[in-house]
Amino acid sequence: MEYKKLIRPLIIGATLALLVFLAYQRGLLDTFELKSIDFRFQIRGPIASKVPIILISIDQDSFDELNLPWPWPRTLHALLIQKLAASQAKLIAFDVLFTEPKPDPREDQTLANAIKAAGNVILAAEFTEVPSDFGPRTTVNLPIPLVREHALGYGPANLVTDRDGIVRRARQALAFQDRIFPGFAYQIYQGFMGEKAVSGKEISLLPYLINFRGPARSYPIVPYYRILRDEIDPSVFKDKIIIVGAFSPSLHDIFPTPFSASDPTAGVEIQADFVDTLVANDPITPFPGWGHHAIFVILLAVTIWVAFHFKPMKAFVVVLILAGAFAFTGFYLFSFHQLWMPMVPTFLGVWLSYGGITLDNYIREQKERIRLRATFSKYVSRDVVDELLEDREGLGLGGKKRHITVLFSDIRGFTSISEQIGPEQVVSLLSDYFGQVTHIVFKYGGTVDKFIGDAVFAIFGAPKFHEDDALRAVKTGLEMIELVESLGPKWTQIIGRPLKVGVGINSGEAVVGSIGSEIRSEFTAIGDTVNLGSRLEGLTKELGVPMLISEFTAAELKDAIPLRPLRQVKVTGREAPLLVYCPEVLLEGEVEFATDTAAPYQQQHK
Repeated sequence: MEYKKLIRPLIIGATLALLVFLAYQRGLLDTFELKSIDFRFQIRGPIASKVPIILISIDQDSFDELNLPWPWPRTLHALLIQKLAASQAKLIAFDVLFTEPKPDPREDQTLANAIKAAGNVILAAEFTEVPSDFGPRTTVNLPIPLVREHALGYGPANLVTDRDGIVRRARQALAFQDRIFPGFAYQIYQGFMGEKAVSGKEISLLPYLINFRGPARSYPIVPYYRILRDEIDPSVFKDKIIIVGAFSPSLHDIFPTPFSASDPTAGVEIQADFVDTLVANDPITPFPGWGHHAIFVILLAVTIWVAFHFKPMKAFVVVLILAGAFAFTGFYLFSFHQLWMPMVPTFLGVWLSYGGITLDNYIREQKERIRLRATFSKYVSRDVVDELLEDREGLGLGGKKRHITVLFSDIRGFTSISEQIGPEQVVSLLSDYFGQVTHIVFKYGGTVDKFIGDAVFAIFGAPKFHEDDALRAVKTGLEMIELVESLGPKWTQIIGRPLKVGVGINSGEAVVGSIGSEIRSEFTAIGDTVNLGSRLEGLTKELGVPMLISEFTAAELKDAIPLRPLRQVKVTGREAPLLVYCPEVLLEGEVEFATDTAAPYQQQHK
C-alpha cells in the first residue's frame, strides 16, 4: 500500500530534519542564522529614528583642529558640557571613560562642577573581564567619585560582540558582585523617559537585539571642535539627546554591525541605536520557540509529502514556492513586526529533506531501471525497454486615555473641483498640498493621523505631550490657512479660482493608541473630542469663517492668541451647546456674531 512506500522517505526526511534541528540546538548554525539577520536588516533598509539624538564626534578633524593628544584635558569636556547645557540640550551623555583621576586634580574638579551645573549629564562605565589562573576576573570601572557624584546617571557602555565579530546586541544592565548596574544606553533611556522608564519594570540582564536604524552615520553628527568654536547654532541642540563619543579609528571604538560589516560603525552610534530601540520599544524579538518548532515540523511534513508524490522537477518547484513563502513571511515579520523567526534551520531542513528523498528516489530509480533493463532485455528490444522505462504506467491593541488637541481641515469644494480637472492634476495638487501641510504639522510637534480625501486630521499631545499643545494646534491651523492663500495663484491658474480651507480645533480627553487588529493597526485617536473637532471643521463653512475653535481649546490658550467669541452653537451629535471662537486675525470687518443669541445656532445636517 502507498503508506508503506512512504515509510522510507519519511524516515530519511525526518532523520535529516532531526540532525538539522539538533545542530541548531547545539549552536552549530548560529553564525549562519546571525548572517541571515544581517541580510534581513539590509533588505528592510534604514528606518527613521524615533528619538531626537545628535552625536558629537571625537574624530580626526577634531584632533587636527584642536591639536591635542588623547586623552583630552577634562577642562575641555567641561567647556563642551557648559555650551551644550546653555543650548538647553535635554540630555548630555559621554561615551568617554573618566575612570582614573588626572594628575592635576583641578581638571577633575572643573569637570565635576560642569556636570553638577548642567544636571543632565550621563557618564559611561566599563565592565572588563580578563582571564587568570583562577578563572575570569571581572571588574566594573566606574567614573571617579568626584566626577560621578552629580551625574544624572552612569552605567557600563559594553556592547555584545557575536562570534563572527559583529555587534548586534547589548545589555540593558550588568550584574557585578550582587549589584545590578543599569547600562549606559538604559540610563539615557531612563533620563529621556523619566519615571515611565522604570515604572513597574525590571531591568533584564539578557542580551537585547538592537533594532538598528541604518548603517553608519544614520544620525546627525557634529564634530567636537565645532561646538567649542561656536560654529553651530545652539538651537540645534535644544531638547535633543546629545551623545559624545569616539569616531576616530585610532581610538578603537568602532564595530561592524548588520548594516556595515565592511564599514564599521562608531560605538557611540550603536549606543544611539540602542537608546532608540529602548525608547521606541521595538527590539528585534525572537519568535516564540513553540511557533518556530511548529512551522519547522509542518514545512518538513509538506516537503516529505511533496518529494514522495511528485516527480523531482515538479517537487522542486513546489518546494521552491514553499521556501519562498516562508522567506517572505520571515522578512515580513522582521521588517514590520520586529520578529526574528529562525530561517536557516528551516531552510536547511526543508532542502536537505527534499534533496535526501530525491537522491534516494534517484538511486532507487536507477537500480530499478538497471533491474528492469536486465529483466526485459531478455524479452524485448532495447527500444521497447526504453519505452517501458520512460512510461511505467503500463506495468493558521489598545489605547490609553490622553488629553489632546485635534485639528481637522478640509479644502472647501474640492470634490466638485476634482471633477473639473484630470486625476493626475488632482493627485499633483493634493501631493503638493499634503507635503507642505505635513511639514507645518511636524513643525509644531503634531502628528498627522491620516489624510481623508482632501481632509487632514492631526493630533497634538500624542504620542508626545506639550504644555502648549492647544497653542501649537492653532498656530498650525493659521499657517495652513496662510499656505492655502499662498497657493491661490497656482490653483487659480489650474482650476480658475483659489481654494479655501476650513479648520476645526478642539481639546479634551480621547483614547489614543494603536487601534485595530494584530494584522493591521494604526496610531489614531477616538472619542467625543475627535468627533467635535470634525464637526467644528464642517461648521466653518456655515458660519463663514476659516477657523473655529471650541471653548475648551480657547480656555487652554490663555490669551496667547487674540480670539473673538462668535456665538453659541449646537453641533450634530451633541446635546449641549458650546461657544465657538475664531482668531481675530482671520476675521474681516464685516463678520460679526452675537454671543448672547437666545437660541444657539443649529449645525446643518450634511
